[in-house]
Amino acid sequence: MVPAQAGANRTGGAAVAPNPRPQPIRARARRLLVHLPIALLVAAYVVRFGLLSVQVYDGYSSPGYDMGIFDQGVWLLSRFHAPFVTVMGRDLFGDHTSFILLLAVPLYWVWPHAQTLLLLQTLLLAGAAVPIYLLARRRVPGTWMPTALAGAYLLNPALQWGNLEQFHPDAFLAPLAALAVFAAVEWKPRLLVVAVVAALLVKEDAAALVVPLGLWVFARRDRRLGLGIVAGSAAWTVFVFVVVIRTLLGTASFYANRIPFGGFAGVLASPFSHPGKLASYLAAGGRPYYVWQMGAPFAWMFATSPEVAAVGLGVLAENVISNFPYMHQIYYHYSFALVAVLATGTVFAVSRVAGRRRREAATAVVACAAVASCVVWGLAPFSLASYPHHDPSGPKVTAINRELHLVPADAVVSASYQYVAHLDHRTGAYQWPTPFRAHYWGLYREEGERLPEASSVDYLVIPTHLRGSDAATFASIRRDFALVGSGGGVSVYRRVR
Repeated sequence: MVPAQAGANRTGGAAVAPNPRPQPIRARARRLLVHLPIALLVAAYVVRFGLLSVQVYDGYSSPGYDMGIFDQGVWLLSRFHAPFVTVMGRDLFGDHTSFILLLAVPLYWVWPHAQTLLLLQTLLLAGAAVPIYLLARRRVPGTWMPTALAGAYLLNPALQWGNLEQFHPDAFLAPLAALAVFAAVEWKPRLLVVAVVAALLVKEDAAALVVPLGLWVFARRDRRLGLGIVAGSAAWTVFVFVVVIRTLLGTASFYANRIPFGGFAGVLASPFSHPGKLASYLAAGGRPYYVWQMGAPFAWMFATSPEVAAVGLGVLAENVISNFPYMHQIYYHYSFALVAVLATGTVFAVSRVAGRRRREAATAVVACAAVASCVVWGLAPFSLASYPHHDPSGPKVTAINRELHLVPADAVVSASYQYVAHLDHRTGAYQWPTPFRAHYWGLYREEGERLPEASSVDYLVIPTHLRGSDAATFASIRRDFALVGSGGGVSVYRRVR
């Protein structure tokens, strides 16, 4: 008998060739598995800070400034209303030219809740780790080093604290800054242009980030494109200040008073006219400590090869020079873009370290600094600090929810800062004591005055026990309103006359 051919069909058919597909699939799976650690880190960040930001909001710890501003603004746009935000008394795009918020409008067609913006913010901030990781994969060999460097970004305390400071469009700048630097360093000019244009749509001062990036492109990649980025961002900045903001608000800049020494010209002249005064100013207000906190989580590794990290100098200078104290503290949103740039600058600096072992040592130092900084200053589960907020399922919050449900959806309401962000999905929502006594409303030209809009308010949602000027304001209108509910420290009144 003739022996059967190896691999022949046992029923007598022809031999069946081995299936070549499983091996490529397994190889593809192995290639994807190397990215699992960074995917898990990103997912852990999203779960931690997505849930925590929603819990803070649900526990009535997100004030009308600024949560209610952006929530009402996006809601108005999603309902095709003009985005005049009554919470602050200004047009949404006149306050800041954050046209990037138009991308959030479709989300409110699906799930019109403030929590949508909070989750979007968390996803944006976490998403910046992706271009940071991709840059590291191209510049640093292996898997653990890119993962550790991108993980250092996610552990950054300024990122974590800012993530819980309500919602701000600046969250878009973190992934866009990381993407723009990635595109510039790896020279993907089309992607770079897209990232730059999108960044300019985030805020009127985005040029503080884009211009230094354009200068880097001019010096290192392409003179023509670099010059175009610088000129284009400068022209756009002038346009939004002189045309857009002036048209919507009647003034070129609502926040010009945050610049010391009388404005930009005074700041530029101060090193020559008042050198001692400038030095004292920069040494005060916790500014040196802020600079230290921005660099320490990266072990200042970016300073060993600082050309990419220098792209963030404009943002750092803006934050440090400002006389608005929130801008030079890690607890607020003003540092989002800077954290992303310093992370990419750290990747670039590590990639310039000679020798694999030295690069590994440098990466290990960065990772240790990131973990230590997160323990001391951050908000991770293992951090020393925590973010105070009420339990959303506790009796106090349950009672507040019950009282707020007494306010009809179409009623005009004036609510205290703890509650207005939960009642702003309407065309008339004011932060108490506005409009009965204007407070942080409009262009601040009517502070303390009773506004004409006061007669349109149907409901009041205010603390049960008022003090000082708030108590006096309520006493002056008490006869016009009747108590309809009280609990959890909040009282709801309905207009009766």
